[in-house]
Amino acid sequence: MGCWLIGAILLPLYPLEARADSERAAAIAFFESKIRPVLVESCFDCHSQGAKELRGGLKVDSLEGLLQGGTRGPAIVPGHPDQSPLITAIRHGDPDLKMPWKRPRLSPGQVSDLTAWVRAGAVWPSKPEVSSGSGASVSPSISTANSAHWAFLPVRRPSVPQSRPGASSSHPIDAFVHERLAQNNLQPNGPAGRRELVRRLFFGITGLPPAPEEMAAFLEDPRSDAWVRLVDRVLASPAYGERWGRHWLDVARFAQSNGYERDGEKPLAWRYRDYVIKAFNDDKPFDRFAREHIAGDLLEDPTFESVIATGFQRLGVWDDEPDDKQQAEFEELDDMLSTTGAAFLGVTIGCARCHDHKLDPFTQKDYYQLLAFFRQVRPSENAKYILDSANYVPLEPPAKVRAWADRQAADIAALEYELKVVSVPEQKKRIEDQLKQKRESSPPFEWALAARERTNPPPSHILVRGRLSTPGAQVQPGFPSVLGIFGPAGTSSNALRRVDFADWLVDRRHPLTARVMVNRLWRHHFGQGLVATTTDFGKAGTPPTHPELLDWLASEFIDTGWSLKHLQRLILTSETYRRSSAAHHACAETVDPANRLLWRHSVRRVEAEVMRDAMLAVSGMLNRWPGGRGFFPDLAGEVHAGTSRPGQDWEKMPEAQLSRRSVYAYARRTTAVPALEVFDYNNNTSPMGERPVTTVAPQALLLLNDPFVHRQASMFARRLEKEAGPAFEAQIRRGYALALSRQPDARELAEARDLVEKQTSAFLDMDQRLDFKPDASSSFLSGFLNRLRAEDLLIGPRRGWSYHRGVWSKAYEGIRTVERVQAPFALYEGLHFRDGTVETRLNLDRSTDFFSLLLRSVSRDDAQIGYEFSLEARAGKVSLRKHNPSVETLAERTWPIPLHTTFTARIEAEGPRLRLWLNGDPHPVIDVTDANPRLESGSFGVRAWGSPGRLDRARISAAGQTHALPGGWRDQAAASEGNVSFERWARAKALEAFCLLLLNLNEFVYVD
Repeated sequence: MGCWLIGAILLPLYPLEARADSERAAAIAFFESKIRPVLVESCFDCHSQGAKELRGGLKVDSLEGLLQGGTRGPAIVPGHPDQSPLITAIRHGDPDLKMPWKRPRLSPGQVSDLTAWVRAGAVWPSKPEVSSGSGASVSPSISTANSAHWAFLPVRRPSVPQSRPGASSSHPIDAFVHERLAQNNLQPNGPAGRRELVRRLFFGITGLPPAPEEMAAFLEDPRSDAWVRLVDRVLASPAYGERWGRHWLDVARFAQSNGYERDGEKPLAWRYRDYVIKAFNDDKPFDRFAREHIAGDLLEDPTFESVIATGFQRLGVWDDEPDDKQQAEFEELDDMLSTTGAAFLGVTIGCARCHDHKLDPFTQKDYYQLLAFFRQVRPSENAKYILDSANYVPLEPPAKVRAWADRQAADIAALEYELKVVSVPEQKKRIEDQLKQKRESSPPFEWALAARERTNPPPSHILVRGRLSTPGAQVQPGFPSVLGIFGPAGTSSNALRRVDFADWLVDRRHPLTARVMVNRLWRHHFGQGLVATTTDFGKAGTPPTHPELLDWLASEFIDTGWSLKHLQRLILTSETYRRSSAAHHACAETVDPANRLLWRHSVRRVEAEVMRDAMLAVSGMLNRWPGGRGFFPDLAGEVHAGTSRPGQDWEKMPEAQLSRRSVYAYARRTTAVPALEVFDYNNNTSPMGERPVTTVAPQALLLLNDPFVHRQASMFARRLEKEAGPAFEAQIRRGYALALSRQPDARELAEARDLVEKQTSAFLDMDQRLDFKPDASSSFLSGFLNRLRAEDLLIGPRRGWSYHRGVWSKAYEGIRTVERVQAPFALYEGLHFRDGTVETRLNLDRSTDFFSLLLRSVSRDDAQIGYEFSLEARAGKVSLRKHNPSVETLAERTWPIPLHTTFTARIEAEGPRLRLWLNGDPHPVIDVTDANPRLESGSFGVRAWGSPGRLDRARISAAGQTHALPGGWRDQAAASEGNVSFERWARAKALEAFCLLLLNLNEFVYVD
């Protein structure tokens, strides 16, 4: 069956050397942008070489100073923030040690950053530090050696090395790679098999597995140019832009919300995402793409698309209620410049905000000259543009108008997609009529999240130590001296500042822009860039493994009109790309274990979104509807509970929407989707050139237990029954073809048969099981709570059962909180009785908070009226309560409640007397006679909180009759489409288990 995806079996295959280089560069960038500015601003006056009075003998202007410490000993213990006095001081965790002294307390974010820095090992660049108390830079000036760093030298197109005698390829990429291999006396792997190549191509270019029919067509194609034809066809797929646009969105720190506590929505941010996807699909020349990002609103030929592109500058974290508006403006400007530097230039220019860059030839003056280009952009404001003939003019529409127009746009997009896929003429006519009405009623303009100009931008100054309170010399827009020798002689009028910047960025003489982008393409095709640190080409990054190849590709990129698809076609048709990933080459493993010389291809785990999309594709549920605001993934209650305002800006979506590609998932900064986050999803707050690849136990647990994965396994099984018919072997073969693009061998067929037989037997033994799963946060925003149905809060059997919300508090600041002992509940409506007995078997999950059995119960305004036997697992006690409607506890007793173990329960009501027996004990755990009894007839019911609980073989005996509770798995079979037998239903569930196995295999989530 292959290798199970459990625990540490998910092996991280990203080359360790490249990953270490990348991680150190990221750590240094984090230090320079987040840590050093705080130390300089809040600590240097008292704890640095240049301090007027060194307090406590402590210096924090070097790692050595922090480790040596002062009179209290070492200030930090790398890796252990809780043992570090510096962290204790800034947390104010010691009444005698509170820092900064006589200064405002550090913000929670600054405390969090410093804590994370110490926990990660306190990485500190090994260069001379700023220590002047006045804030004047004492770092070395830019030297000839610094400016001669390889990345800052002009791009030169090198000659392609001559092919070696007997070489199997004359491809220019292969010539460069073979030369490096020959220099190290290494032989490359041979070509990968055709099946491996097709999976590699489809996953790499579209992010989706190849359909069995596509695989078969290529395997049977005898033409010599079959591979080239397939490459062209796949590059032309609309899925290409969705896959490669997602890579760019990582670098652009794309999200649809502002961040911080309220984390409100960024209106129309989704238009930027759709622009990027379309730009990749259209193969928009990258120089135009870059110019539109920087100055799309100011170009000589602006379009609505080019205006949308400037949303790149608006995507960052934004505080909608800052303590200091001017400081917030500079944080926003820094985000714009730092992201531009990482995305287009591959440099950490943001590290020069408070001092000259410690590693690279960028001065503080360079930083503020570049920042001046963005100072004309209005701060913290969303610019809307309407189309008036050929000109875009600013407009601020009211929020209600904007929301209405958004809904209109979404409806039109939905109808346009439906029109494409529908085949019945009558339906086409109906949709066309609806589309016409929508278009006629839509506003005669559009708007977008975009950059917006100031009429008179304020002057720019160098800020000493990055402080607004200490402005230095005024600067004009300009380029870094190490990169500006080819820039415009002088900047134009204020209105054209960003155009100058954009033109400089894509000038063919620029040493960075083309190199950075071709390296990024290479990284996503091979798992590592020719420069491993894709967002840092400076001295903290790693040098290129193949510098001549990098420059040849950059030159080719420019000379062919900045075409991304041309460059990718070159890569995909090379022998280097098509090598086998086998790692059985002993010599190469010794000389180059990290595969930096490209003697083989690399096996890689697919990203979180690709994993999810592949499941949808295999199950047959994938909805290819593109664009729009996006869908809201279905989140469990505990996920909402982890946010400050549970349910804010979140919606419940139909399954068709939930089955869209992951790139269209609504991206909210403070609401992570666990199924994506656990597999190393983008961080959404800063540019990410390389996602980490981690291996942690929750990954295996999620794939085995997540409701989304189970739903796809269920639909996958239905697809197999439909496409392969009832024959078992045909179903298994079709499952392998869809999920793994191959056929099973004899052993795998036998193991699959054995699994299905065992699972069928297990399901037959659970014919009367009733599952109740609570899925609610303890609090929700009123609006979101109102959109939830009671059966969304407590999920259970439907036939014969009614569901009720329970009691929630009145709204406080829009938030309602559940009354814990009156939580959502379900009532069996098939039998109302006063006196009688209920017998059942119970099984409670290990995380269950409590599970209650209800008697004589009715719902009044969604509150339970009746009796409740509550098994409170965490407290280890059993209680009897009466709800009437106030809650009265009639009895309470300590009792060890078994978890994840089946035990029996029996409750009995006889007039005022109520009793409970547990686990076969002959004596009741609770035996109470109510002095003021509720004697009206009612229903049996269930209330659960925390984790699922299960009833099995539940029986009600009342009025001389015994009644088996329906809604169990046998009843689900009877109520299913086609009214199938329970035996057939159990086999279908067993087939689901097999499909779940396929979705959990390493072979499904790794591509070689």
